[in-house]
Amino acid sequence: MSSKQSGRTGSRLVDQSLGIDIEHMPILPSRSSRLVLHGQPLSHQQSLRSIDTALPLRGSAPQSGSTIQPPSPPFESSTLFFDSQEPCKLPSLHEMAASQVLSAEALDVVVAYWYALVSVGTAFWLDPYLWVLQDWDATEETLSVGSYRHVTLLPRSNYDYGITCTCPKWKAVMSCLHQDVFQAHASELQALSQVAPSPTGPAVLVHATPFNDRYIFSCLSSVGRHESGKRIIVSMQRDSRWHCELCRYSDACKHKSHAINFATEAGLVASNATGTSSSNDELDDDENSLLIRAASRDDGLGERRSISYLPIPPPRWCLLPYEPSRHSPRMSCDLSHFLLDETSRCSCGLTFPEACTLTTQTYVTKEAVMFGLTARTSVTINLLACPVCRHARRHLGPDLSKYGVFNWNNAMLFSHELLNSYTNAYTASETPLSAFCLTVRRAYLDYGDSNTFCSDDTFVRVWFAFTRIQELDSGMMCPTCGLTPDIVIADGISLGTHVSKLTSSIRPPTYVNESSEHISSISSYGARCLPAITVRDLRTTVNKVLVATVSYIPEELPDTSKLASDLPALWSFIELYLCNGVVSAHYRSYRDLIQQIAAPDIVLQLVPFGAISLLDEFHHTGRVAPWLQGLCPAFGAVLNSHSYTQTVIPSELRDLAAWLVSQATDVFTCLSKHDASLVSNIEEGNWLATGTCYGLPQVRNRRIYSKLKYDTQAMDRDADQLGDCNKFYKTYLKNNLTGGILVLWCTHC
Repeated sequence: MSSKQSGRTGSRLVDQSLGIDIEHMPILPSRSSRLVLHGQPLSHQQSLRSIDTALPLRGSAPQSGSTIQPPSPPFESSTLFFDSQEPCKLPSLHEMAASQVLSAEALDVVVAYWYALVSVGTAFWLDPYLWVLQDWDATEETLSVGSYRHVTLLPRSNYDYGITCTCPKWKAVMSCLHQDVFQAHASELQALSQVAPSPTGPAVLVHATPFNDRYIFSCLSSVGRHESGKRIIVSMQRDSRWHCELCRYSDACKHKSHAINFATEAGLVASNATGTSSSNDELDDDENSLLIRAASRDDGLGERRSISYLPIPPPRWCLLPYEPSRHSPRMSCDLSHFLLDETSRCSCGLTFPEACTLTTQTYVTKEAVMFGLTARTSVTINLLACPVCRHARRHLGPDLSKYGVFNWNNAMLFSHELLNSYTNAYTASETPLSAFCLTVRRAYLDYGDSNTFCSDDTFVRVWFAFTRIQELDSGMMCPTCGLTPDIVIADGISLGTHVSKLTSSIRPPTYVNESSEHISSISSYGARCLPAITVRDLRTTVNKVLVATVSYIPEELPDTSKLASDLPALWSFIELYLCNGVVSAHYRSYRDLIQQIAAPDIVLQLVPFGAISLLDEFHHTGRVAPWLQGLCPAFGAVLNSHSYTQTVIPSELRDLAAWLVSQATDVFTCLSKHDASLVSNIEEGNWLATGTCYGLPQVRNRRIYSKLKYDTQAMDRDADQLGDCNKFYKTYLKNNLTGGILVLWCTHC
């Protein structure tokens, strides 16, 4: 088969699955071209104020040479329709301007952006509540090539809705240009034809472009066997590399796999373009040994510390958009000698003004080595013998941070550029310290064999000493909520200290003392009543059924007699799942819901409090609220599956809803009896000694749960195997690790 024939086969495959022909997909104009309306460039705002266009379907661009006639009426209010519910009116552009929601300048930008989207045809409707819009370049006043944003509509009631966007500005202040455009043109956006099939697949081919990003995909995130509802833009570039909006070019990306599979089946790429990588356990062991050796040295935790001590501003890229930044000084290549100044001090902490009152000695000049990003330089530095340490190697030296240099020990100096480069590499691609040192060492060799880099152990110690004095505190405050958000999300992260490393001063987040509150109302026995299926053996039976029916429905299944007798509503739904078979259009959604029900987690994760009344209404009346899926995604996916296929909702699903309502209500009633405890007496401690740093003042110590059977023991079994809830904040985790850290989020983070 020729390459041309192969490409055409791929086009037909996409045509069948998405209803889109790649060869006739809308293509963006070149970056050098500018949109023109009646001879006026796009930046001419006065001409755009009176434009009202009809949005072309399927993202098709206007024909060459055609013009868009601007009717005289102004923009009218948009109307949202939530299924069969009454319409929800949105403000028009003029209403938004009159109410000062948008300034005149912002209104002009909205008009220009909307006209560009309409003219080029880069607004795409993926599913009933999700759109993809090409981004806007405010500097160039044109569409941003290769940048796309997801905009999601979140209905919460008949007359209440929310809009979310994946752009950085919306995440920071919950307001952005894409949101303004959606509010002003919701009716036109809902008039688009959907570019994705129903139900929406894990990867959706949005469109093709003539630029570097050849194909644009909207992909779900893969995490193990489960899918999250969040979608990310993934693009296949012309050099056959895959780029993710979130993970960039990382091989560990959880989003690219769906796009690769889609492109492979469609014939867009070769079948071996998997983009996977393998790990090397030996390198991991070397990295662990390197960190252990560095951790065994006392660098800054005891009496001895680095010479540099003044706060160092972090790089601009690691700050949040709303946070102010200070420009870091650039290291000059002409620096060859450093003088003592008022910032000088010794590693023991003695400052230069204090030393002048204790000694009359004069300074001495010593040689030092300054390590940059690609070369080392020999310099000289003025030092003053410390009158307190009385050690031949202890001298007072300048801080040097104003020169962009980190003074470690008066003999070895490191540029901020070099140290920040590793921070950048680690956060972008999880680069090991040893691998970074190897790349720097190779760069040094280009300037001669004598141009050697420091040892790996030294660099590790220097980098940790450098980051210790960097100002990385963001204030721990949301720019929208302030210090007291209305809604707080508590998230536990599995990061702890090994039990062998605990000392009298180390205090992990699970530290308790005599002032800690004793809780006896929470027990291991009570934890067994938190999941939807309270009996562990029944959960095991359901999981065995799911494992046996991955690819086909076998004739023999595990014994389900007890499941059928104890949980008839659930078993009826499982029987429906088995009878339909793997070829059913509802197979995936049914299976996902059963998996969620059989999970050992608390049932309120599956059915939150806000969804209880909606499920109860669905059980009695059959009415489905459009915002149910936002509260209960697994159950909502089943309902959407029947809606997409236009099939009758079975009575087994309504009975299952009644059972879930009963389980969720019982658990919520039980947990709501526990009131928040009073603030405990907190013992202040230096986080460098305790090993635990809190962004805000600590308000209480960890409670003591005397009736949690395995709370104080280090076990190698999961919580579900022990009979506990795996969401309990345990003193010990697996592998003899202490409990992890607890992170508090607001809804905007």
